[in-house]
Amino acid sequence: MAMRFLFNAGMAAALLAFSAPASAGEALVEWKDPDGYTDIRSGAQSAEGMRKSIARSLGGEFSELAALLPLGYRLTVTVTDLDLAGEVDPVPTRQMRGIRVLKDIYFPRMTFDYRLTDAGGAVLLGQSAVALKDMQYLTSSRTTRTGDPFYSERKMIRDWFNQRILPEVK
Repeated sequence: MAMRFLFNAGMAAALLAFSAPASAGEALVEWKDPDGYTDIRSGAQSAEGMRKSIARSLGGEFSELAALLPLGYRLTVTVTDLDLAGEVDPVPTRQMRGIRVLKDIYFPRMTFDYRLTDAGGAVLLGQSAVALKDMQYLTSSRTTRTGDPFYSERKMIRDWFNQRILPEVK
């Protein structure tokens, strides 16, 4: 029985090793002074909980995209401002919680600095104060409804990465 387990575990490890993508870049994301961001409020979540959700979702997006880069490449991002899609409006309930209402005038925006380095540490690309915004986030033909509360911001990051970073490394 123990031998069968070891064999199965060994086979699983071998399959993972051979199925791993040739690309394996990484992302390092820093959230600089999130208390000063334009709008990261949540109607139902604490400020700390909201910051963690944003870091997990948007930081995860940068990491997923960086995994498309060649082995050893590193994308370092310092987020300096964030304005989430929509605006929190209070809802008259017992808890006086708010909900995020999406309207054309409340489009997502993000400002960050980035640096892309290769496996040897040489800087390939970089820019300060990159200002992303998606003024058409509600009317874009690519917009879909999803359970991801940060879908618009993730899409904005993905579009930037596909237009700015990928063409330079391919």
